[in-house]
Amino acid sequence: MSIPLSAHADAVQAVDRWLKVSKQERSLGASARGFVEDVRNNRNASFWSKVNVEQILPYKAETPRLLLVVRAGGLFLPILLTWLALSQVIGPFALYIQNQQPSANFLWFWQTNPGGAFPGIYELGHVALTDAAVLAFLTVLAMRIAWWETSRAERSEAAYASMLSALEFYFVLAREN
Repeated sequence: MSIPLSAHADAVQAVDRWLKVSKQERSLGASARGFVEDVRNNRNASFWSKVNVEQILPYKAETPRLLLVVRAGGLFLPILLTWLALSQVIGPFALYIQNQQPSANFLWFWQTNPGGAFPGIYELGHVALTDAAVLAFLTVLAMRIAWWETSRAERSEAAYASMLSALEFYFVLAREN
């Protein structure tokens, strides 16, 4: 009993799709490369039907590494910006309470910047707005990463399951020969 061409074509298509989805096209080991080439060329099906396909082509989920690094680094950006602003305002505030008004409130001083005692970019309103913008960006980025991961995982799982079933059908026919 020979293997139907449709079973072979389905297996080749499923393997190629899995390699593309999992981004393993260029990173296969020698055994996996031999397996893929033999499946593509319809060779050694009886031999490969005896091996565990999941060990030759393991499930591999792609992760958004760059986005995760940006998110992780960005988490501390609002704190860094706030402390930078505080470092620029504390000195002028100390001088202000020594020379001008000993009972001045620090938050009032930070917001109003009397006499332009420090660069306006460090005023409380600017820092708070910048922090809010960074946090909004990070929130959107976190949602985007979650969406990306779940949609990729669903696509990867479907492609992997499809490949395993197509290969099983292809190899079950080879085992019967």
